[in-house]
Amino acid sequence: MMEYPKITGVDAIPIEIRGERAFAISEGQTRTHKSVIVRIITNEPNIDGVAEIVCAPPGKPEEIQHEICGALKAIADSALVGVSAENTRTAQRIINERIKGKVWTKGGLNVALSDLRAKALGVSCMSMLGVHAKDAKVPVIGTVIGIMHPDQMADRARELLDRGFGTLKIKVGKDVSSDFERVRCVREAVGDSVNIRVDANDHYSPEEAIKFINKIEHLNVEHVEQPISRYDILGMREIRKSVHVPLMTDDMVSTPFDAMNVIRLDAADRVKVKVTKHGLDGAIQIISMLSSAGKRAVLGHVFETGLAAVAEAHLAMLFPDIVGPHEIGSMEPLGVADKLLRENPYCNQGYITIPEGVGIGVSVDWEQVENYKVNLSF
Repeated sequence: MMEYPKITGVDAIPIEIRGERAFAISEGQTRTHKSVIVRIITNEPNIDGVAEIVCAPPGKPEEIQHEICGALKAIADSALVGVSAENTRTAQRIINERIKGKVWTKGGLNVALSDLRAKALGVSCMSMLGVHAKDAKVPVIGTVIGIMHPDQMADRARELLDRGFGTLKIKVGKDVSSDFERVRCVREAVGDSVNIRVDANDHYSPEEAIKFINKIEHLNVEHVEQPISRYDILGMREIRKSVHVPLMTDDMVSTPFDAMNVIRLDAADRVKVKVTKHGLDGAIQIISMLSSAGKRAVLGHVFETGLAAVAEAHLAMLFPDIVGPHEIGSMEPLGVADKLLRENPYCNQGYITIPEGVGIGVSVDWEQVENYKVNLSF
């Protein structure tokens, strides 16, 4: 009988990647990307599970980073030690018992466990999910245009179009009038053949959202994402009844139960699914639920490192019929490229390749991780 590696600990490495330009959404702007690299260690030096845990709002990124590391510290010397790398169900149960809430932390840990199990079995995550493909690549957006003056956003749109991006995602969330100008200028800059997705990041009231969405309807927008508060699902339902542009919810869905509420209330046409938030297991469950109900999923988190992007791409191969291109991203919004991985998964601006190695398939450059590392006090 094969002896699988045993878990011996969990490392949490907070990192910060500094950008060359600011990136703005309705909640403010940033020049840095903060996250936590989690590493599940075993008694076999070459077998571990690695993932990125994103410091997602609400809250200040540095405070979220501190909370994530605190939660991981609490399980580092827990009952996880001694669990077989192949027995990830037991490990996930222990994590769920020890960590309450903190959806993004548990989602990242689920990805790390999936990476670990696939490595222990000697296969890729994609193969473990039942997909077998060589030279696999998936179409991605790769970036997002932050809030700027409408003319600046139009210039960025032209630049991205020249670089091969065929679908653009733009941020809005200031006021109806100026946001309309942002969408109008981008559409005018790129012509009618380019898909435009709009994300308001919870900014509007339901009344403002209806006014804004109806105003941009003739601009042929693919969908409008999270126009109102993530906590107002009934407001989303009312907006959907009043507009003809498809609605997508993002932050409203943290669990499969949340997805069921969206389905039950018919509150959105699409749901954003993020491996970094839902984990591979949760994402599969949510996408399957949406598909059964005739709803569409959009996969990805447009602001993430290559480590998270490749994990998202593995799941994309399992569901080839979900809405593409996927909103799998990079550090491009900050004007930089992260160097966490020894390989570059972006074969060009419109696709991401899936490495053929075991697990997620990437080789983390741990020296570069140390360069990005920040010190937190507990």
